[in-house]
Amino acid sequence: MARVPTWSIAIFACRETLATLTRCIDAARNACRAHQAIIHVLVNGNDSLAWEASHAAAAWQTEHCQVQVWMIEQGDKAHTWNEYLHRIWTPGTLAFFLDAYAEAQPHAFERLAAVFDNPGHALAATAVPSDGRSAAWQREKMLREGGLHGNLHVLGIPAMTRLRASGFRLPLGLYRTDSLINAVLNFNFVPSVHRWDVSRVAVVANASWNVHGITQLNPANISGKLKRMVRQARGLLENRAVREHLAVRRLPPEALPETVHELVKQWLHMCPGDARSLFVRTPLTFYAARQFNTSRDWSASARPPACLTPDVVVATRQG
Repeated sequence: MARVPTWSIAIFACRETLATLTRCIDAARNACRAHQAIIHVLVNGNDSLAWEASHAAAAWQTEHCQVQVWMIEQGDKAHTWNEYLHRIWTPGTLAFFLDAYAEAQPHAFERLAAVFDNPGHALAATAVPSDGRSAAWQREKMLREGGLHGNLHVLGIPAMTRLRASGFRLPLGLYRTDSLINAVLNFNFVPSVHRWDVSRVAVVANASWNVHGITQLNPANISGKLKRMVRQARGLLENRAVREHLAVRRLPPEALPETVHELVKQWLHMCPGDARSLFVRTPLTFYAARQFNTSRDWSASARPPACLTPDVVVATRQG
């Protein structure tokens, strides 16, 4: 009989190479150490990488760490997160979230998990960055002001259970997924009742990750930086729209629009003055706002994820 995993690790992959993904998985297995864990490799919008990973998966299995590879047709991280929450996550397990280009440091998982050793106030725990030119600044900001970092964090069992039971879903196409999840947790799921409380997400100073080659100055990194600037401008619009929904109108998280296009366009319509002020201060947001006028085909999101490693047996908790 397969031993029941106590940790569930979701690795989000899309544009990475198999070599990058392998480094991420190797680091994650090392960080699991003696803990029983199931690693779910969630490959969205890249069938070739999904099949490559499925062929490599046999070499990734260990006695204490199972690896399952999932192919998710819709290329979208928010949709992938929703599929993990509602279809893939094993109830009763701590849920770790890790980007496929990030390599968890050896003790990162156990230091994050330690937040839940004594039941308390925290609903989640986040690691802090250690690589990149702005890592030190961002780390200090998180320790001072709170916040959840998307590259590596963990949601406790009560938080995952409540999110699934409520039917909560991230709007499709959302870039700032971690910001929205952080907001939902800080409001303790019910903005109409609870005040914002950053202590609901514990920032763990000695848990971090590495990114291979992030400090190298090359065309790929320069191009990636430019693309991130545009995505960050989109993120500013998303954050304003989320704030309007949760903090101003105090609506429930599960009532968010289905897509980020609907969410942002709703905010632009309701708050044109705020939008114009943002455009003046940050002109790139005006360009980003125009992108929300372009429709996107979400039909692939109706198709369920396919497990490409069905021979891996995962025991689940009952109740």
